[in-house]
Amino acid sequence: ELGTAEKMKNDFISSVSHELRTPLTAIKGWAETLQTGGIGRETYDKGMNVIVREAERLSGMVEELLDFSRMQSGRMRLILKRIDLLAELDEAVYMFTDRARTEHKNLIYDEEDTMLSPILGDVNRLRQVFINIIDNAIKYSNAGGRVRIEAVQMGGNVQIVISDSGVGIPKSDLPNIKNKFYKANRTRPGSGIGLALADEIIRRHKGRLEIDSEEGVGTTVTITLPTAEPG
Repeated sequence: ELGTAEKMKNDFISSVSHELRTPLTAIKGWAETLQTGGIGRETYDKGMNVIVREAERLSGMVEELLDFSRMQSGRMRLILKRIDLLAELDEAVYMFTDRARTEHKNLIYDEEDTMLSPILGDVNRLRQVFINIIDNAIKYSNAGGRVRIEAVQMGGNVQIVISDSGVGIPKSDLPNIKNKFYKANRTRPGSGIGLALADEIIRRHKGRLEIDSEEGVGTTVTITLPTAEPG
């Protein structure tokens, strides 16, 4: 077990190093191109867009690593208040609309007539979970694939269901998929800590994060959270 844990940790360090190098290479390459001067406006705008986008991606990775460190040391704190979960889900979905279109993937979000009771939650942390799960769903789907997001009231709970028609997760990997450092698919980008972090955040909200998947068919992530007491 110690040997397996050590290998997972080493794979994680290697994976994170690779993940950080990719945006850094893009930023450095375009910065050097822009520095030479004598380029047209279209090329300049394209380069600046890449630099900004990759810097944001890099910032997101660093924040995820810092959050993971806080989780490991027990320093992660939640700021709880009554919130409209649907509003936070709306924000997260909106962030991925253009990306899904660009990558020719169908992002389906039917919010009409959906009414959810308020929950007691940390706005930023829950949005972070939604972003992580939707990002994974798009990342592991191929062009022409579908990502569906639904929100429903289930008695004293609210449920967010995010399903995709992507590559899926092998049956042998499913029991470990929420473990820290574990990464089932090494052909796609990612550090291997996002799901562990999302699971911990949902647990601290007294909820559940469940994953059902079939290789070659797709993955469904169900997030269940208790509604807030009236008042």
